[in-house]
Amino acid sequence: MRVMTVIGELSIGGAETTALRLAGGLVERGHEVYTVALRNRGELGDEYLRMGVKLHSRVLKFRYDFLSAWRIAKIIRRKNIDAVIMIDALKNVMCFTSWGIKLSGRNVRKLLWSNSVPTGQMGDFTPRLKKFLDTGQLDEVVCTSEAQKRSFAERGVDADKIRVIFNGVDIERFSGATPGNIPQLRGRPAVLQVANVMPDKDFETLFAAADILNSQGVSFCLLLAGRDTNSTAMRNRIRELGLDDVVVPLGLRCDIPQILAAADVFVISSHSEVFNVATLEAMAAGVAVITSDLPGFDEMFDPSQGMKVPPKNPQALADGIKRLLEDKQLRIRQISAAKTRVERFSVAKMCDDFAAILEAVLSC
Repeated sequence: MRVMTVIGELSIGGAETTALRLAGGLVERGHEVYTVALRNRGELGDEYLRMGVKLHSRVLKFRYDFLSAWRIAKIIRRKNIDAVIMIDALKNVMCFTSWGIKLSGRNVRKLLWSNSVPTGQMGDFTPRLKKFLDTGQLDEVVCTSEAQKRSFAERGVDADKIRVIFNGVDIERFSGATPGNIPQLRGRPAVLQVANVMPDKDFETLFAAADILNSQGVSFCLLLAGRDTNSTAMRNRIRELGLDDVVVPLGLRCDIPQILAAADVFVISSHSEVFNVATLEAMAAGVAVITSDLPGFDEMFDPSQGMKVPPKNPQALADGIKRLLEDKQLRIRQISAAKTRVERFSVAKMCDDFAAILEAVLSC
């Protein structure tokens, strides 16, 4: 089968990296895969090519470039595409891809793989989603968690047109990593958050928790890995809070497995999440995890496998981090249970589930 995935850009992020693994997995399963990046190739472009994916980038030349729909149509028509998987970014990806499908004149299967919730930073996009489903511009929605599916269904999206496929991680890559050299640790325990700087990630709550721990004399170093974590604005904020000595912004990194292997505690301070891939990576790497108590995390681990605290609560987050840092046996028990749990969230399982959808298309 000839499959096209369409994404905004090929930058490093949870959804983008997972999309890369899916494209490569479909190639391994015998599908011919084309990936269209509306904007730049980003950091992941070469990885797509190495996996045998045919790549088309910069389809969108400027913000309101409606000729991008015609460019997508040409690819669909020339390559005889059978199914299209649109990956989030509803305003651009769905709009231009849907028009491209119409202009191509081909009858293709149209899937939206959503990594967002209508209560997050994208706002409530369900009216547009329902319109696309009702008018046949979209056949199905693939969610990454049952909680996400419920949030759509509660807002009127037809539950029969929603599937759930959990995001997958490359377990072997993370479980076998050796600790990287991070000189800023200076022998201190490492607390790590892996997240690009976005409103939903709530870095302010994390900083407030770090301030509490610092004032209590707890020995630790908070590492921040992700896009813009080392920006001028972020460094100024860290300096303004007086946390220069305990918070280390690493910026966008390609050696996350090695950084995780050097960490003692992994944290996610978000106030909104769908299905956080970085947390699964930490579980695979053998790092104790503490996250905000959000529905998506309930499907990833239970209290024996990880710790959850109320979102937007710096004191609770600080108390949880301190407990994990001070109780080595608790960390060991949690890590052991989490490593067993994460096996069900493999890249292979995710790709098999998507392949099953595509095979169902062929049989129609």
